[in-house]
Amino acid sequence: MPKVTRWFIKAGIIYFVFGVILALISEFPAIYAGPLLLPVYWHMLVIGWLTQIIMGVSIWMFPRKHRDKKKREFTLTWLTFWTLNAGLILRFLSEPFLPLVQDSILINITILFSSLLQISAVITYIIEIWPRLQPRIKQNRSSS
Repeated sequence: MPKVTRWFIKAGIIYFVFGVILALISEFPAIYAGPLLLPVYWHMLVIGWLTQIIMGVSIWMFPRKHRDKKKREFTLTWLTFWTLNAGLILRFLSEPFLPLVQDSILINITILFSSLLQISAVITYIIEIWPRLQPRIKQNRSSS
């Protein structure tokens, strides 16, 4: 299993744990912050956990088409990992404040930048995984 796959899976598990904890905390009446935390823990669970697990496992399970492109491909997978996680962390730090200070240019720019990082992660993932989704070439065995 490639190192980048392990990082995707470990990060996914961390987001899963924090997402569940945040969902539980938001249910306590004394701490009620549901509307502020709702988008945060949904992002943690859907993008942070599910999407990262899917990306990591698919990078591992679908073999590279050409072994000689190993360095370039792992550069793209690491770029995918870091841009996705940077975008998620920026979102987690800024999104709870969005309803409180909607006119804040800093919060809006941070949300926009986090979205651009996540979109660029999806694009680099597609660039990396698409060539791997080719059908296998069956070799004809000639019977003698």
